[in-house]
Amino acid sequence: MLTHPRDPHAEALRFENVTLAFPGGRRPAIEDVSFTVGRGKFVAVIGPSGCGKSTILNLAAGLLSPTAGEVFFNGEPVTGVNSEAAYVTQQAHLLPWLSVRGNIGLALKFRKVPKEERAERIAHWTEVVGLTGFEDHFPRELSGGMQKRCAIARALIYNPSIVLMDEPFGPLDAITRLRLQQDLLDLWEEQNGTLVFVTHDLNEAIYLADEVIVMSDGPGTIRQVLPVPFERPRKIGSLVESREFSEIYNDLWSLFKSELDLEGPDEEARHAAARGAER
Repeated sequence: MLTHPRDPHAEALRFENVTLAFPGGRRPAIEDVSFTVGRGKFVAVIGPSGCGKSTILNLAAGLLSPTAGEVFFNGEPVTGVNSEAAYVTQQAHLLPWLSVRGNIGLALKFRKVPKEERAERIAHWTEVVGLTGFEDHFPRELSGGMQKRCAIARALIYNPSIVLMDEPFGPLDAITRLRLQQDLLDLWEEQNGTLVFVTHDLNEAIYLADEVIVMSDGPGTIRQVLPVPFERPRKIGSLVESREFSEIYNDLWSLFKSELDLEGPDEEARHAAARGAER
């Protein structure tokens, strides 16, 4: 499998004073947003609903253009669809008339990869994501977790320079989420690509990321970028039991208290309830 050189000092993605206002909107979706993602970094983006997290991914993918400012990928301005980016959304969006094999290999077919090589890479990625034996199944015959595995394989099979993920595990049950989070960590650590991961789950952001970009309520701005100092490779089960995990969680939570209007005498109870809901 091809890999990308991991060089956190090299720039993969950069937003420079980016504002996006939709026509007829009362306020911008995001305003004066600036941040940099190093090559080979895993960066999570968190914030309240409607703060522009998905807008950031759409700008990085070249699906939207800024009203002001500029988006750069590998040092070049993004002026159209970013063909080096793979995008995984909350829904798997598998083509219902294609089998697992057909869905996973779709990007290779579009890129006119020779049939023999395509078959080898499909077989490899089917095994990597744990779908061996289901190659001829159709999406309707798969569980939600299996559909998500298929979507991840489809995104990674052509070795994209950057992967953009928009709450990909949101609709899944807690156990399936944890399994897929660990699987994603293992895959990313092997492939060395750059990954930007949108989530509303503080725990998930800490499990996965090297850095967490914290956004304010709309119009979305960058409140803070927090480093996550855990070494890699990581195992989620051991992370969550550590004192450092609790410290980082509390740092993130403190940024949200005023944003979500959770200050007051019931704060601790709400804090505990939020942690339970996320897990």
